[in-house]
Amino acid sequence: MTADGRMSKLLTRVRKALELAGTPAAGVGDPESAEVALAVAAGELGERLAAGTTDPGQAGALLAKVYALRHELSELREGEQAQRRAALDASLVRLGAAIDSDELLDCACEAVVEGCGFGRVMLSRVDGSLWRPWKSYAAGDREADRPFREWITAIPEIRLDNMLLETEMVRKRQPALVTDPAHDPRVYRPLLRASALTSYVAAPLLPTGRVIGFLHADHVDAPVTAFDRDLLWAFALGFGRLFERAVLLTRLREQREQVRVAMRTVEAVLDELASAEIELTRHAAVAELRPARTRPRSSAALEGLLTAREHEVLALMATGATNNRIADELVITSGTVKSHVKRILRKLGAENRAEAISQYFRLTMAGPS
Repeated sequence: MTADGRMSKLLTRVRKALELAGTPAAGVGDPESAEVALAVAAGELGERLAAGTTDPGQAGALLAKVYALRHELSELREGEQAQRRAALDASLVRLGAAIDSDELLDCACEAVVEGCGFGRVMLSRVDGSLWRPWKSYAAGDREADRPFREWITAIPEIRLDNMLLETEMVRKRQPALVTDPAHDPRVYRPLLRASALTSYVAAPLLPTGRVIGFLHADHVDAPVTAFDRDLLWAFALGFGRLFERAVLLTRLREQREQVRVAMRTVEAVLDELASAEIELTRHAAVAELRPARTRPRSSAALEGLLTAREHEVLALMATGATNNRIADELVITSGTVKSHVKRILRKLGAENRAEAISQYFRLTMAGPS
């Protein structure tokens, strides 16, 4: 029998025991409410025994049954929680195989459902003061989720004002538990209408200490608990570390490729210099008859031809940096970088970036002619 089946049977026995003890059992539908009701029943039975208002034998046997049910409920809950923690750890291990941040984001929702035992999850982004619900995943085919999926597909932009629960999560960097969303003023009403949430948990994603998104999760037919909140929070923290690592690995790969491009450029320039020297030696007489080219022949001439900013841009181009990378380095816009590159090519008489970089290396490495 599954853990859910055992819990369902145990809750049925709890309700029967509560009825025998005279304690209301109508609201017992989950382990937490059952635990509270059993504690109340134990207290009332103890008071009756102390006051002598009930049959001691019957009340004593019923009290022992209540304590036995509480113990059994506690053991079953602890076992279920241990299984969910193990599933969470396994889910994070699987996600750890991804080295790309986009791949991680694609798998996040499914990993929360399968690894944390939730029925549905939503992943959101935070861009400045805007909260953008992004994608969702649900266990099984839930037709009732269609309005919710359509709402997310519309990519709503929600301003994070002071009244929202999500604003509170950004400010406190802590998870949240919502047990009665219909009467909680912090809950965003369009989200509540689209999702038909009866209770849910949420956690911020903060890989570098800054909130970049949220996870919202709920169950299909059961209310969420404080353990659900803590479990989602553990996943969010682990996912944040994996995401940060993936971003750093992506940047490292980009920088490695830039170095490779620069090294290939240097190698090509060195080959060109060597070939040019051999050619000059073999055909010196012919070279003297050729008209002089208009390109600069030394680094000093290069500096005289280009402005200081254009020289900086050309030096960064020689490292293999893209326009965006040059813009970040020099704290200018990419459009300004494009304008500098065009002027550099025109002044050097180069047809493309590669030829300009080749000239840069040849002139700066060769020294004055």
